[in-house]
Amino acid sequence: MSEFSQSYHLLGSKEKTIELINLAGEQGFVFEDNNRWTTFVILGDEFRPSDSIVESNKELLVHYVYAEDHGWSLSIFKQSALIFKFDCSWDETDIEDFDFDEEELIEMFGDGGVSSPSDEVFDLDVIRKLVQEAGNDSSDLEVLFTKDPEVIFAMESPCAYQIAEKLGILNYAWISADSIDMDDALYNNVIKV
Repeated sequence: MSEFSQSYHLLGSKEKTIELINLAGEQGFVFEDNNRWTTFVILGDEFRPSDSIVESNKELLVHYVYAEDHGWSLSIFKQSALIFKFDCSWDETDIEDFDFDEEELIEMFGDGGVSSPSDEVFDLDVIRKLVQEAGNDSSDLEVLFTKDPEVIFAMESPCAYQIAEKLGILNYAWISADSIDMDDALYNNVIKV
């Protein structure tokens, strides 16, 4: 079975995380914080940041996705402003497999080539600062944000895992709202909101 992980990580306490979920009008699960990041998942997520969560956010928020056979992404928001975004896909899924409307297709293929959304921001200084604040080495970040399949698959552990660890995020692997099993020891201290 392939991993499909999707989670949010708030730079703040469990209480602030519960407040965010409630303010956004969402339902989900909150993990114990690690004195830095509090991990949470929301029900009904679709592998992109929830508009209601982002719009309600008052802190620094990470949205993390890792789909083992497809790719990974990382988005960071300061309040509701997107300050970092990285998407990497290594599968060859056909564009017809996705349900895009005409406006979205024009935005992506307007000039005949694929373009990134206008709100895409890739600023390694944002990541570097967060990694250093977590007390970790930030010297090899460039290679972890590669899109070269040969480099990606030569690594001992996935780039997404390494970035999460460098940021100081503890709960990221095999975590999504769909995979929560309250009988699993990993979820003993998870709070349903």
